[in-house]
Amino acid sequence: MPNEPEPDNPQLDLSSLGFGPAWASGPAETVRAGGGRGPRDDRDRAPRRDGPGGPPRGPRRGGDDRPRRDGRRDEGDRGRGRERGFEPRPEPPRLAVSCEFYPDDAKFEALGKAMRDSQVTYELFDVAKLILDKEDRLSVVAKPVAADARLWQSVPDALPFLTEAEAVSHVASRHLAAFFDTVEVEVEAPKGVFQMVGRCPRTGEVLGAPNHHDWTRRLREHHARHFAGMPFDRFKSSVEMVREPEVVAAWVASLAKQLRYAPKDRKEGEPEQLESLDAAKAFLLAHRREAAVRELPWVRFPGRLLPELPAGPLRESALWILEEQRHFPLATANGIRGRLRKEGFHLYRRGSKGITYVCGVRRRCRDERTTFSDAMARILAELDARPGMNAGQLAAKALPEGADDAARKAFAEGLVFLVGQGYVAKLPNGALHAQPVIRNAAEAKAAEAEESSAEQSGAESGEAAGGGEASA
Repeated sequence: MPNEPEPDNPQLDLSSLGFGPAWASGPAETVRAGGGRGPRDDRDRAPRRDGPGGPPRGPRRGGDDRPRRDGRRDEGDRGRGRERGFEPRPEPPRLAVSCEFYPDDAKFEALGKAMRDSQVTYELFDVAKLILDKEDRLSVVAKPVAADARLWQSVPDALPFLTEAEAVSHVASRHLAAFFDTVEVEVEAPKGVFQMVGRCPRTGEVLGAPNHHDWTRRLREHHARHFAGMPFDRFKSSVEMVREPEVVAAWVASLAKQLRYAPKDRKEGEPEQLESLDAAKAFLLAHRREAAVRELPWVRFPGRLLPELPAGPLRESALWILEEQRHFPLATANGIRGRLRKEGFHLYRRGSKGITYVCGVRRRCRDERTTFSDAMARILAELDARPGMNAGQLAAKALPEGADDAARKAFAEGLVFLVGQGYVAKLPNGALHAQPVIRNAAEAKAAEAEESSAEQSGAESGEAAGGGEASA
């Protein structure tokens, strides 16, 4: 599937992109199912692990509350959730489209730079959750669920629609100036008795009298221009009726002037002016269709446009799938593997059902022939005995009491070297883990298999079955 062109990306400060302290110093954070950021309490409901060098230790007490492979929970799961104070997950809507989420090029470039500079080892699911956390970090690919269905896309802004009529209405309401110049013309004011006029409570614009022949057209035109995402009946019921004589008189006087739409780049045989928005839509379909809308088997659009999708089945489907991925980002994690490899990151996992890790530094395992300085050898020995210590705890163990400045410098330089060369993994919370020692051909083959399995799309399915990275 073709990627969007990568824009030029200046040297950006990561904090300006909203990535926050998950990739910098500070308290560790994660993305919760609702898309917000919060303390890492979701791990309390997932199996505990000893880091990159350790196997899973099983679920926490209280039962297994993981989702099933189909994403739903059985009655026992829901019952346990209610006992713990969790609301049951809502039933999914009838999906009109399927959606896949990929990282926005510019944001991912900044994220990748921060990950490489930090030399921190991250869980693949945490990277996926961070990308999914905010819509402007995403590029969305939408495909119709029905095998023979197609989607329509607004050419000016790339928004997707289920029908051509919806796409044309959107273009006419949001991008009319790209196709027409508006011209005000003098006409005869309407004759008749008008006792009240309707006024939009949000824009303050007077829309006309209910007994005027143009009432319905004006309502629909105003709705399409300002409230395309709101159901028409709801908008119509919100219009307030005003009976003040001066307001009614001002409206009658305003009808002596009306807007006409003059096509830009008019060609021979095309009308000089169009009298209504409906006529402008018909003109777009007849004469500017390729520049206004296009029919596609799938549509790719920026995630920042998700809030602008009009109300309806497509919006409901996209937002529901996004929330499901934020809850358990299996598909997104698998989808970003190739992009991570392209950006020079290395992936590996521990065991057949272990967590997949991502780092800008390639993992290196030791063997019996690998030699290190005395300071580095002490660091590795302490981490082999007590994995998960942070740098301060490790220094207290690896340095002798009363160590001089030279010993402390050797310790610091040794730790930086081991992390930078991939012999030690540094996690976002500061925990350090030594990579395993390869003692025979079987262990070497197993380590190679861990890296190759992490490269494969769908490799996280084993973790899904084992609950490795799923939040309950």
